[in-house]
Amino acid sequence: MQVQPDQVMQVLSGFITRTRGSLNAPLSGTTRLFAEGYVDSFGLVELTAALEDTLGLKLPDGALLPEDFETPQTLIDRLADL
Repeated sequence: MQVQPDQVMQVLSGFITRTRGSLNAPLSGTTRLFAEGYVDSFGLVELTAALEDTLGLKLPDGALLPEDFETPQTLIDRLADL
């Protein structure tokens, strides 16, 4: 699946800002999304929907697992593998 890393980063930044209020530091490919409290298990469905809507994707149910959201780069790599 062809994804643009900058688009994924924009979706992540928008999601974090909308759900957490702000970023503590600039988002990078190695930001630990769960460990730093930017994403939790409840937000994965909403974040997946935002990725689908913004990137024009149709992801099969169960295509993304919680560990795919460990860092932005992990997510970008996983989306590229789909």
